[in-house]
This record gives sequence, C-alpha cells and structure tokens, in this order.
Amino acid sequence: MSILELITGSMSCGKTEELLRRIHNEQKARKNVRIFKPVIDVCYSVSTASSHNRSEFPAISVGETRDIYKHLVPSVEVVGVAEVQFLDDKIIDFCLEQIAQGRKVIASGINLDFRGEPFHFRNSQRHIGDLMVYAVTQTLRARCVYQVKKYRSRKMINCDAEADYTQRLIDGKPAPYDSPTIMVGSKKPDSYKVEYEARCARHFERPKPLNVKKK
Repeated sequence: MSILELITGSMSCGKTEELLRRIHNEQKARKNVRIFKPVIDVCYSVSTASSHNRSEFPAISVGETRDIYKHLVPSVEVVGVAEVQFLDDKIIDFCLEQIAQGRKVIASGINLDFRGEPFHFRNSQRHIGDLMVYAVTQTLRARCVYQVKKYRSRKMINCDAEADYTQRLIDGKPAPYDSPTIMVGSKKPDSYKVEYEARCARHFERPKPLNVKKK
C-alpha cells in the first residue's frame, strides 16, 4: 500500500528503533526494501542505519535528496529514510512522488530542534512539520535525563519524566539561540564538548532569541 509513515520525537525516544522494526516487518512480508540516511549521520556506522540499542540495517548514505534517485530501481517497494531532518527540503517532494508511484515510504526524524522549534530542513524555511501534514505520524517520547535529587536523599537521579525536547549542551551549558541548527556531538579533548540530552518540559532550558531582552 502506498503511504507515507513518519516517526518523530526527541533524541533517544526510539525513532530509529521503530523505523527498523517496521522495515524488518516489510522484509518479512517479502517486500523489496531500501534504507537511506544523511551522510552526516555517522553516529554508529557509515553503512548502516543504527539505533541506540544497536539494532541496524544496511543503509545508503546520501548528501542530498537528489542522490537517492541514483540508488532507486523499479523493484524497490518500500523506501526507508532515517534522520530525515538532516536532508534538504526536496525530501518532501520526493516522499510525495514515491507514494504517488505506489511505494511505501517510512521516515524517521527529530521534530523539534534544540531551540524547541520545528526542525528546519537544511538551508530552508520548510521544516519537518511540512512533511507531517502528508504523513501518518507517530510521535514517540523519551525519558528526561536531567539530574534531580532523590527524595530524602543526597543521591542524584534522572528526572525520568516523559521528554519531548532535545537539549543541546556546549561544555555543559545550554547552547545559545544563534547556535547552528545542525551541530554534531563531540567529546574530543582538543575541542569544546557538544552533547545532547532528552528533557521534559519542566527541565528544558529554552534558548532566548537574540532580540529578546531578559527582564
């Protein structure tokens, strides 16, 4: 059945895990599947789409949406796209084109950026919300990892509330509003440390736009 399925949510909510589960189910149904991912996604492997739980499936890395066409053959029935938010906005037209041709498209991606705003496609005013309009969407939630004191104890534990936001930390502090939308995490000793955390609404520290003054 030709349909666009989109799996969204914050970092560490299981988006890729769910994408791979669906892809494996399509494969069990003897469908010819192919997965693509942005070349920037090298978290675990260049040649596979991998989840935090280390589930994986062979994937083709692409720099732009147009590169996907080079690897599509008529026999492909199901197209998977991991980390869709890192691609250019032509991915919207691509997805609509594929379902019009009778293919199923299953994509996954972060819905909100580190500012708590819709995640914009690369160099575009269009964002992942513009793709959600055409999709059957499932939004997953992570667990907040902000450290809080355990009741009647000095021990620090994760908040563990449902998390919808992704907090970017640069050297342990929330990133400023004008930080680039796409910034790869790094813990190299010769550079500043960039990390990401899933946060609930209570503990998400929303960056202030540059034109907004603190009272």
